[in-house]
Amino acid sequence: MSEAWTVHLVFTDDRSNKFWRGRTEGGTLYINYGRVGSSGQTTTKEMDSQAEAEAELAKQAEGKRRKGYVDAEGGAPAAPVEVAAEPQAPPGPRLLRLRSGGRHIDVRLSVEGNLLRTEVVETFGSPEAAAAALARIEQAMAGEGYRRE
Repeated sequence: MSEAWTVHLVFTDDRSNKFWRGRTEGGTLYINYGRVGSSGQTTTKEMDSQAEAEAELAKQAEGKRRKGYVDAEGGAPAAPVEVAAEPQAPPGPRLLRLRSGGRHIDVRLSVEGNLLRTEVVETFGSPEAAAAALARIEQAMAGEGYRRE
């Protein structure tokens, strides 16, 4: 079974950060959805033909867009990229930026001895939106076993 999602949508607001994606293989429609950062749940629906499955995918995706979902940057998520490490010297500081659908995220990475230092800065439209995002992140991380100290 292929894992190439042809439609990848996301929905983010003060209470939600979720994804919805779909693909077809022959007459089978695969839909995968859930919270961003999770593997989500996958459902399948058998159709009479590939054309019927593709039409159903388009119909469901359009319904999600009407509810506020937007296309994830670049469509379907890209395959992981392998980065060759320089064996002689640690990599210098890196700045990675995401600008998509009103989201502004800067990620700074640096290696200090045996430490990988990571700083993530996301800009929100208001202090309330930033506080709500913090609460969502703390709740999700607590569910993974992190504790505030």
